[in-house]
Amino acid sequence: MPTKRVALLGCLALLAACAPRAADSSIDAVDAAPPASSQGDVAAADRVTDAPAAVAPGVDAPSDHADSDAGGGMPNLDELEQARAAAGCAVSNDIGDLDDIRIYCQMPADVRAFLERENTCQHFAGEEAYDEARRLELETASERYCDGRERIFADLYARHHDDCAVREALIGVGNRYDLFTDVAADHCRPQDVR
Repeated sequence: MPTKRVALLGCLALLAACAPRAADSSIDAVDAAPPASSQGDVAAADRVTDAPAAVAPGVDAPSDHADSDAGGGMPNLDELEQARAAAGCAVSNDIGDLDDIRIYCQMPADVRAFLERENTCQHFAGEEAYDEARRLELETASERYCDGRERIFADLYARHHDDCAVREALIGVGNRYDLFTDVAADHCRPQDVR
């Protein structure tokens, strides 16, 4: 019973978070900068600082969410809110994965936009088409947010390949969402870390 309740609450929270942005046509642009609460957030988004082992500062190691839910799946709302509060910038409500929230603020604007798009794709991919109207809605959302995701990811990965912190974060994203179709993960070597 608690697992179903947490899952329902999480879905409702994502739905409520996405509703105000549905009318915003700027979401379509993959390289659009996410909304920021201040000028400082935008500036912070454009620079990634050096960190040991090619992981951006404040970026926790990816988790398997095992402590979030007995099934190892969706984190509870408290965990999401705690991660958002600790992130260091305003994290888009489209981001519903703890690992993505943890890296969001250290990523450049194009990677942030991709994280928003990919999380939205994953959200709709998990929805059920309970009738014809819903099936059409899910197909439209899939075309808008999921089509071309591997190509977009490969372009981002190539664009940021020389920045080890971003590359390592993208490797985590690629592994999480099965995006390594046309490119192979290429971890930074210790001598590559700035």
